[in-house]
Amino acid sequence: MIHLYAAPTTNGIRAKVTLDECGVDYELHRIDMKASEHKTPEYLAMNPMGMTPVIVDDDGPGGKKFTVPQSIAIMFYLAEKVRKFIPTEPAARAAFWDPMMNATTDVGPTYGAISFIGRMAEPHEPTRDAFIGRLHENYQVWDGFLSDRDYCTGDEITICDFALFGIHVRTTILIPQALEGVPSVTRWADMMNERPGVQKGQNFDG
Repeated sequence: MIHLYAAPTTNGIRAKVTLDECGVDYELHRIDMKASEHKTPEYLAMNPMGMTPVIVDDDGPGGKKFTVPQSIAIMFYLAEKVRKFIPTEPAARAAFWDPMMNATTDVGPTYGAISFIGRMAEPHEPTRDAFIGRLHENYQVWDGFLSDRDYCTGDEITICDFALFGIHVRTTILIPQALEGVPSVTRWADMMNERPGVQKGQNFDG
């Protein structure tokens, strides 16, 4: 059994979607971040950074319990565990890295900066607007990527799609202006939302 400790954030959604798409048995432990449940001694023992999500695999490598913090690490761990959603053919695997890193180290942190600024006691709106503009530019580039392919890295779905989708879900809700004029991204997101695993992965209510 895998235990997922997560909140319905961008990172929590991408981890839960990956679990549901991988089809592994898991138990969701929803973390109330407003109540600082991610800062308790018990949680910090799993991830000293005090960030969500975290998974604990009762049947990890060598049959031993194994803890994995950080959403991207979780996604790679799960994909390698079930041997799905990461290209194995050398050329396809090489082509996978650029969009995967863009989704996780460019688009994700840009969204995160906007969210962080918005939670400040006195948000600096010009800075927030600048980051929203940057996020919109990122989505415009992705619109070009997705104009001639079904999924983020080509014709097959990978964890890159799950990584970007988690950000897209929250962007749709909180920063919809960043998604204006990106029809290929919209088409991709609609297709993702048709997948049962993706639908289930967005449900944190039980």
